[in-house]
Amino acid sequence: KQWYQRRVRGQQTTATIKIGDDESVVEGKRKMLITGTLKEVMWAFNAVKKLIKDAEDEVRGGPLPGGNNPETTGYSGNRMMEQAQAVLPFTPSVEISEEVKEKEITIPNKNVGQVFGRKAAIINEIRSTSNCKVIVEKDSEVTGEERKINLTGKPQDIHLAEYLIAAVQKMPKDASFKLGLL
Repeated sequence: KQWYQRRVRGQQTTATIKIGDDESVVEGKRKMLITGTLKEVMWAFNAVKKLIKDAEDEVRGGPLPGGNNPETTGYSGNRMMEQAQAVLPFTPSVEISEEVKEKEITIPNKNVGQVFGRKAAIINEIRSTSNCKVIVEKDSEVTGEERKINLTGKPQDIHLAEYLIAAVQKMPKDASFKLGLL
């Protein structure tokens, strides 16, 4: 079988995407192989799925209703993403860069416990899922009704961490248990 290596819309990634030729098609399905780090493979997989979905939408004349689900965003099997998407739609970051950046966001003080979760389970899961450094302002440093959170990572990591923090605030108070983190 012959494979063709592709770049997804010129975006830089260390993942290798190989798509089988016409002879490799079995029962209407074409084989594709993506190699690289887990994070790069997930990004490449999501990018390819988005390209396929965009092409299908163009043929259909528009997206199908309910298109924002874990199966189409590439986070199938990640319980936090599945729960988050149930309360807040997720749109993947369009900024793909290897440059590490910082961003400061704020959340209401009343939501800090929910973002942390019992035994810091939620905040640790956000760190793990997003691969982003997340530093929450300490109680002694807080002035006013808002709490600062500093996010450090690649733009797509920061975007994901920011999304998860927003989604967790909309989840039920027992999210740590529902996510199986405790």
